[in-house]
Formats: sequence, C-alpha cells, structure tokens
Amino acid sequence: MKSKNGPANRQLIRDINQNSLLNLIKTEGPVARTRLAELSGLSLATISYITGDLLERNLLLESGAAESTGGRKPVLLEIRPEGGFAIGLKLTEYEIIAVILNLNGEIVYSERYSFELRDHGKQAIFLLAEQVQALIGRSGLARAKMIGLGLGMPGLINSEKGICIDSPILGWYDVAISEPLGDLLNMPVYVDNDVNSLAIYEKLFGQGQPFDHFLTITMGRGVGLGLVINGDVYRGGLGGAGEFGHTTVIIDGRQCECGNLGCLEAYASDWGILHTAQEMRGEEIPANSLQAPEHEILRLLDQARAGDIVALEAFRLAGKLLGVSLANLVNLLNPQLVLLSGSGAGAGSILFDPMHQALEAHTFARLGQEMRLAIEPAGDESWARGAASLVLRQFFLSPVNGGI
Repeated sequence: MKSKNGPANRQLIRDINQNSLLNLIKTEGPVARTRLAELSGLSLATISYITGDLLERNLLLESGAAESTGGRKPVLLEIRPEGGFAIGLKLTEYEIIAVILNLNGEIVYSERYSFELRDHGKQAIFLLAEQVQALIGRSGLARAKMIGLGLGMPGLINSEKGICIDSPILGWYDVAISEPLGDLLNMPVYVDNDVNSLAIYEKLFGQGQPFDHFLTITMGRGVGLGLVINGDVYRGGLGGAGEFGHTTVIIDGRQCECGNLGCLEAYASDWGILHTAQEMRGEEIPANSLQAPEHEILRLLDQARAGDIVALEAFRLAGKLLGVSLANLVNLLNPQLVLLSGSGAGAGSILFDPMHQALEAHTFARLGQEMRLAIEPAGDESWARGAASLVLRQFFLSPVNGGI
C-alpha cells in the first residue's frame, strides 16, 4: 500500500537536495557538477536534473570551464546574483530603513523614510504592506523575482511563528507579523530580532562565514548580542537568548530602560555613557531620557578625543564593563570570533582600549588568545541588510536541519 505522504516526501527530498546544492554553489562556486557530486554525495544524474531546473529558472549561471585532466572541460556553475531578490526592513520607532539584496547579499536598491511605528503595531501591518509594494515599484525590479521579505526588530521575537512578543522600544506586544503581512503581500515574510539578523548576514556573507561559533555584539541605541552556535543562530526557549545588554554589571545600579537596575546597557549604550558623564558633572538628568541623540554622543566623543577628563572616564567605564561582560561570554561559550558592531563601534580606542584590558584580565586560560576579535561599525543599511538575510537564509537553508 502506498503512503499518502509519498508525493510530499518526494517533494521534501527534492527541496533538501536543491537547497543543499544552492548552498554549496554559493560557498564553493564557481564549481563543477562533478565537484558538487563529491561534496554532496548526490549522483551526477540528480545534480544534472536539479541544476538544469535552476538554470532554467535563472537562479544559476554557467561561467566558463574548469581545468581538465582529459576530455571535455567541465562547465562551472555559480549563483546568478540577479536571479532573485530579498527585501529587508529595519524598523525603528520613527523610521524604516529598506534595502533589496541580490542573491549574493549585495544591496541593489535602498530607501529610508520617516514612519510612525511606535505603539502602532497592529495598524502598521497594513501600512508596511503598502510601503513594500511601493518600494518594489520604485526599485524597477521585477515583482516576480522577489523571493521574500525580512523584518529586523528590537525586542523579544518568536521567529518561528513570526510574532513580536515584546518590543519596549517600539511599544509592540504580541503582534503577529509574518502571516498577516505575508497574506497581504503574497510572499514569504520572516521576522527576527535585529541583532540575530545581523549575525545571520555575517554567517552567510560576512566575517562569520568560516566559523561555526561566533558572537555578534552591537552597541549604540542599546547593547545586543547574536549567538551563532554550531553554525546556527541560538535563540533559546522563548526566542530571547542574547539579551546581553540586560545582564547585571552593578548591583543596585542605575535603572535601565527594561526596568531592572545595573544592566550593562545602562552604562555601555549611548545613553548610558551620556548619563555617566552627566552624573560626574553633577548635571540633572531629564526624566525619560533613555535615548541619546546622535549629535550628543558624537559631541561627547569629540570631547574625549580632545582630552576632556569626564568624557574620557565615561567611555572608560563603559569599555571596562563591556570587557568584563565579554570575558564572561568568552568563558561560557568559547567563541572562535567576536564581532563588535553597531554605531557605537565607531568610538574606537577610547572605548576599546579599556575593553581589551578588562577582557584580557578576566578571560580564562587561553580562550581569549585562540579567539579572533573584530570591530566593524554598522550603519543603518547594515541592519536592513541583516533583515533581508532572513530571506536568503531560507533560500539557502536545508528544510531539515535548519542550519544557516
């Protein structure tokens, strides 16, 4: 008796094989079919069938021939960058940063515009759909080539169900996103924490490609963490793993935006560094001032670079607490790479010299010596690029193992 799941199982196997080959071609390309057979364990007949279909769909291109030991030179395959496009939106309280990436993760179109998102979660779904449709039209790219939309958001996100559980920055609570927005746009929609999205981009296309265990730490408006463990993003039981900024560094310390006392974010974020300087100068800190306008933190940074003692001490304290906290992560997780990113990564040696000193002083044994530390300031487009990588992750993802 034939199983009722036979056709579905065969389709799943085809999807697994197709995505496996796409990922191999992305990583190894230009690559010959014979090499794909060696790497994948699939037969040449299966590879020829799948790659033939992908060529017809303009997702691959043939790019010359490899060296031959005799006979016909094998044709090389690689991803066709313009074979498909992924849309990414980085959502902030009052602005949307939008990009469209090709299959190589390169930005081919970008926009940014003011948009009132705070406290308007459910209503924003319809407005976002309108904006995405208009974005595609203005880009001049074919609607049929859009393979999906990714949204990167601050807060606790259930990426599997596509729900924003808790985003204090946006004021969104229990807002379903993927299903209603996908229905309106008639395309797959993926949503994740914005720092996780950056980590996924780094694993697919950036400095994280060679590593299976790395951390992406962001600084600026807040302090965030994306964890890649065993080659995939680690989200924890509720999707909230990585709240690095809300680990306690000073018992009964300054109140954080989350409501707790003494969080790392309350000292190492832009507003935290400003508050340290204001406290040292005896200035009154305005109520509800848990945001730092960019010009204020840049002015404080200029003061520090000019030798202002208070400004220097504010950055030094932030760097020291960041270094101790980072040492705790290194001792717990033993990453191969730590990537420091976000707008706050532009502070340079004023922040990172004391961070390095604290990191070296508190890291266990040789864990820090065996680890690569990289600093890569990220602009607004980097966040949106991370959001679009949620789509490309699914495009290159095995439907079974869920790894990047």
